[in-house]
Amino acid sequence: MSELYEEIVERIRGETPDLDLLVQKALRVWTLAQQSKGEQEVYLDSVALNIHGFYSGLERLFELIARRVDQVIPDGET
Repeated sequence: MSELYEEIVERIRGETPDLDLLVQKALRVWTLAQQSKGEQEVYLDSVALNIHGFYSGLERLFELIARRVDQVIPDGET
């Protein structure tokens, strides 16, 4: 495997535990939100924040791949 791809693989491996942690947190808090009627809004805010963190992490990885492999980052909303 080329050095370029090894670097990308290592970066993905390094980010994966953090992404997994965000998913686990979101699932745990989602369960709490379903069980609690009084503080449901607070729990849902936490779920949304964790989902946003997960999305941002994936976006960083996809940008890394685009920058290194394609040597260009797409612009615009599409």
